[in-house]
Amino acid sequence: MLEVDVIDTSVPLLSHDYMHLFLRDVMGGRGLIVVGVGKAGERGFQMLYRFSDICDRLEACGVNVIFVYEKTSARHVQDATSVFGARQRKRPCLFLDDDGQFFVGSPRPKSLRVVYLDRDLRRLETAEIALGDETWDPALRDFFFRVVARAMH
Repeated sequence: MLEVDVIDTSVPLLSHDYMHLFLRDVMGGRGLIVVGVGKAGERGFQMLYRFSDICDRLEACGVNVIFVYEKTSARHVQDATSVFGARQRKRPCLFLDDDGQFFVGSPRPKSLRVVYLDRDLRRLETAEIALGDETWDPALRDFFFRVVARAMH
């Protein structure tokens, strides 16, 4: 668990529909999971497709999930396939750190920085996951399942 602040919750993010939104605008009834994707991470549509099942479960429990990329990764978030995938989810879920102020220390290349926030934007759990091997998918799913379990109690 990371012991330092890893995101600035007061910074607006640019959605796939080119709207600036704050975390409160996309908050679920029981919180929000922010997945910060480092450089050379998977494209937006890949993340949406790969984790659609667990994201649906989280949303059913009242926890929304968003994927945030650094501005330099715009091609991973605003390509036609990713925008189509985000529109299929029918709510903003792919974002860019448009002003470069959202991440406190950029996520490492080929890594994910994951933060679970309650409705008051208090950090409940964090993780940093390296994308270098095949264990990253199960590690992110484990994080998501811990949040599902927490939200159901």
